[in-house]
Amino acid sequence: MELRPKSNIANKVRNTNLPKTKPLMPLFEVISNSIHAINEAKKADILKGEGEIRIKVIRNGDQLVLQGMENIDSYPVKSFEIKDNGIGLNDENLNYFVETDTDHKIEIGGKGVGRFVCLKAFKKLLINSCYKNGEGYKVRAFEFTNTKEGFHDFSENNAEKNRTNGTKIILSEYKEEYQKFVPRPLSLIAKEIIIHFQLYFIKGDVPVIIIENQNNDTINCKTYFEHNFQKDIESADFYVGDYAFTMYLTKSVEAQSHKLNFCAHNRSVKEEGLSTRIIDLGKYSISNDQGNYYYQAFIVGEVLDENVDLERIGFFFPSEEDESDLPEIITLAKIRREAIATIEIMLNDYLTTIREKKISKYKPTIHDELPQYNYLLNHKIEEIKRLPPDLSKQKLDIELYKLETEWKTEVKQEVAKILEEKKDIQNLDEYKVRYEKFLEEFNEVGKSDLARYVVHRRSVIDLLEKLLEKNEDDKFSDEEVLHSIFFPIRSASDEVPYDKQNLWLIDERLTYHTFLASDKKFEQIKQLESTNNDRTDLLIYNDALAFSEGKLAPFPSFTIVEFKKPQRDGYRDNDPTKNPLDQVEKYIKELLAGKVVSRGGRKIHVDSKIPFYVYIVCDITDSLKGILESREFDKTPDGMGYFKFYTRYYNAYIEVLPFEKVLTDAKKRNRILFEKLGLSQ
Repeated sequence: MELRPKSNIANKVRNTNLPKTKPLMPLFEVISNSIHAINEAKKADILKGEGEIRIKVIRNGDQLVLQGMENIDSYPVKSFEIKDNGIGLNDENLNYFVETDTDHKIEIGGKGVGRFVCLKAFKKLLINSCYKNGEGYKVRAFEFTNTKEGFHDFSENNAEKNRTNGTKIILSEYKEEYQKFVPRPLSLIAKEIIIHFQLYFIKGDVPVIIIENQNNDTINCKTYFEHNFQKDIESADFYVGDYAFTMYLTKSVEAQSHKLNFCAHNRSVKEEGLSTRIIDLGKYSISNDQGNYYYQAFIVGEVLDENVDLERIGFFFPSEEDESDLPEIITLAKIRREAIATIEIMLNDYLTTIREKKISKYKPTIHDELPQYNYLLNHKIEEIKRLPPDLSKQKLDIELYKLETEWKTEVKQEVAKILEEKKDIQNLDEYKVRYEKFLEEFNEVGKSDLARYVVHRRSVIDLLEKLLEKNEDDKFSDEEVLHSIFFPIRSASDEVPYDKQNLWLIDERLTYHTFLASDKKFEQIKQLESTNNDRTDLLIYNDALAFSEGKLAPFPSFTIVEFKKPQRDGYRDNDPTKNPLDQVEKYIKELLAGKVVSRGGRKIHVDSKIPFYVYIVCDITDSLKGILESREFDKTPDGMGYFKFYTRYYNAYIEVLPFEKVLTDAKKRNRILFEKLGLSQ
């Protein structure tokens, strides 16, 4: 019989895809053909006994030397010899082998490209097959190579008397770029065979598969599967739209991680990590009385069989970026989503135990250190259960913040939906239920925002207290660092929202103002017509919006805040560069001499009757104490600070506040809030 392929074999090989990281795919293709051949032989009543596939691993090195080696697994794999007792290459099967675009096995998953995949990784295939021919047997042998013709040295003879049907194929000489990715230990090759054909093993629809080294060490894959893979196999059905799928879940003591396998025609095609999808499975094996194991999940379904690509390394589904919400459009992402949900149900008892332990671990941190998220334990408990385990406080904060943002969005979407719906009297009861649920959640949102702000205040006070201590260099913090705690330096209230300011540390009323300039030169403040290069640390003035309904009313006050470095000393009287009292008086005079412009551009006259409130925040060291007493400042009732009223040339109230007093007063004012939230120390 003359062999003439219908197309250029070299071109077919060139156009066949085989990633270099999948070097065992040619072996799987030959094993698959052997399984099909054995099933054909049984169907034709040619094979009476058990089907068998024997695989010999041929390694680099001298045959005689390798035969006695104990460490043979350390040698690279050169070739595979695969023998089966299937139906053989009879006339019909040989014609299908020669035809390059055959769809002979399409109903059982054959793609007609397996032999080209083999030539992608190996230099040639050596084929010797015995088939039943009438009352006797014939043997066909040939080489299949990466050439235009493909077939060489074809021979056909009558079989010897003791020979029966079956085929021997040698995948001869790995190409170097594939060989380096081939696992060397016999056990690893056996494991890869079992994983690839695991559905055959699970269903018990697999012949005996023996793999052996040249030193006659052997592994029976069926026995290997029963001992190491077949433990408590479970199955469940699920649907994606109208498409049906079956999930098989096994425990493997040989696997290296939890895996999710998308399968076609009883073979694993796409493998993904399962622990990234179900975080509570973890990266490590699970222990029980029988040992350690990993879960292996296998998804099968007709739609997967129909959409597998030619090389069986992927599927013809839309990409995840192109995922459609249309129910009739099937995507791998949709299958994955339902598969994960199914596994969650199958592993419910185990996962529930793990997640309850995780919640018990996270609850104290949330209650004691992140109380702004307490309400999430009621509204997002299932999502919290699915957070990664062993999160630090900082990372837990980030994850809870994501959940909070998601929930707030849901609440806002719900109110928009409720308000848009027609309040049909027939649906009034349902509307009331939904509206009451919304109000409950909306109130929780408000509570969470308030809790977050209270936590912020606690953190600010703690930070200020820390900065008032000497640092590791035995020095106190610079003036600018402390300034930034109260208000971002060199910025204005037009640039910083009120909830980002911490002026409440000094006085709650300072939070609300019309304009505030922080450490800006007067000439940089648009509301002042001044060219003076002096600058106050904080300048605040309040307009009618704060004190009356008329926006055209005069600005009632100015506030100036000045900071000095903790424990600073060496102050001098009558020296604006060395005396904060002289500094603020100079600022006041500059303001009185300038012209103030409102936000609307309206000029407002500033005269000596406008009150100024001045806060000098600094430690009262000996030199400053002497200046204050010489200027007849009075002590505050608690004895910690000093104050004085000026009324002769301008109206000013000046208060000198030590950092310790600012800190103590802030703690007292906020104590009730901290206690209610469980933040008191």
